[in-house]
Amino acid sequence: MIAKIMTNEWTLLAREWATYIALPIYAVFLAYGVANGTAWKSFLQENVAEAKALANEGFEKKLDKIDKIIAGEEHSFSEDPRVAGPLARYKGYEFATKPPLPTAAIAIGQSDVAPSYLKVQWRPMFKQQNVDEIENPENLAAGAFDLSFVLIYLFPLLIIALSYNMLSAERESGTQVLLLSQPVPVHKFVLAKILLRGGLVIGLAVGISIIGLLISNPDMLAPSSLWRVGALAVILVLYGLFWFGVATAVNAMGQKSATNALVMMASWIFLVLIAPAVLNLAAKSFYPLPSRIEMVQAMRLGDEQAAKESGFERAYRADLLRKSEEAALEASVNDFYLKVLPLEKQAEAIASPIFEKFESRKKQQQNFAENLKYLSPAAITQIAISELANHSAANFNDFNEQVAQYHEEWRNYFFQPVMENRKLSRAEVVNIPRFTYEPESDGVVAGRIFGNVVALFLFAAAVIWFGFTQLRRYSPAKR
Repeated sequence: MIAKIMTNEWTLLAREWATYIALPIYAVFLAYGVANGTAWKSFLQENVAEAKALANEGFEKKLDKIDKIIAGEEHSFSEDPRVAGPLARYKGYEFATKPPLPTAAIAIGQSDVAPSYLKVQWRPMFKQQNVDEIENPENLAAGAFDLSFVLIYLFPLLIIALSYNMLSAERESGTQVLLLSQPVPVHKFVLAKILLRGGLVIGLAVGISIIGLLISNPDMLAPSSLWRVGALAVILVLYGLFWFGVATAVNAMGQKSATNALVMMASWIFLVLIAPAVLNLAAKSFYPLPSRIEMVQAMRLGDEQAAKESGFERAYRADLLRKSEEAALEASVNDFYLKVLPLEKQAEAIASPIFEKFESRKKQQQNFAENLKYLSPAAITQIAISELANHSAANFNDFNEQVAQYHEEWRNYFFQPVMENRKLSRAEVVNIPRFTYEPESDGVVAGRIFGNVVALFLFAAAVIWFGFTQLRRYSPAKR
């Protein structure tokens, strides 16, 4: 009987002009979202490749210069790349990069506001923040039109458009009493309608998203990425079922089609737009970040206090006047870095409380929003999809922690040669540590996503159960 109802329902839908407008337009949006996400992934790949190439070129030039010096080329002290202090502090650098995963096209996530590469030198990381990869502020304000945007914001609208009058249309036309006079309970009648509409809408979303992503990103076919593609399909099915559950509950109220449409649109506005925005505002209100002015002042005070405590003066010693110009330069540079590198460490320690407070508050904001995401299925879906793309806040926190560890490794490598007042050997320059990004393990990411999937399942199951429970009291004669 359900199959017959679905066949009849398809006949009715096929006569609706809205079906031939809404579904193709949504298909175009899905394809455009896939294309936009793929283009962003290529943009990130190019940025990372250029940053890596620039760092490699810098190291190669230094090694080439060292080879020429060893071969007997005349050079001044300032031209020698083997001098550890200048190399560690400003002449040498590494770009710590976060290459996009094959699934990066699924969602832009945090990658348009968090840099995918950071320049690492001796100076504290908070003094050398990357400013080369900032998106257009107007684009950030408007949001990115990627696949996740289409799925989270527009996907429910299509479900609303095709399901707000599942029961009210027949009741208003006067045919519902005749339909339900057949030996078919109302819940089976609604179930058949949901199966047909869900098959169309959810099938369209999953099919175009998955096929489009795999065609435009063949690297997703790797076994390490396929599970993320499968997880995306599961998330979309559950998110779609949630909204069909909302449609069932609203239709079960027995109101007019116009009323149903208003209630469902109000639900969409609250769950998709208002609730996530309120969560972010609440996180910022409960855990405000220190002001930027306070952070700048802390850096300046740290520098001044460290210089005062160490008695540091950036001046030539009197005994240098008796040396030749080149010898004086070498002695003064060595003397400067012998003092300034420990000095900067001391200044950083003095200023660090304000930056530790900043990082602590930022993590508290993220944890607060993470815990309250369970108030909105849209927020759960957004975070889960960003996790699949490796563009969530948690993913970038992990990247920043790896950069911090590498920064300390960079410092430790140069500190001893500077303190020993000696030049690096060619082998030591070759062995300068390089940064390699290690994505979080699939197990860690899958664990976080599993929690989101369970939450979505509970949301969908609860609202579907409520809707079908209400159908028991549904009266087809109610006008």
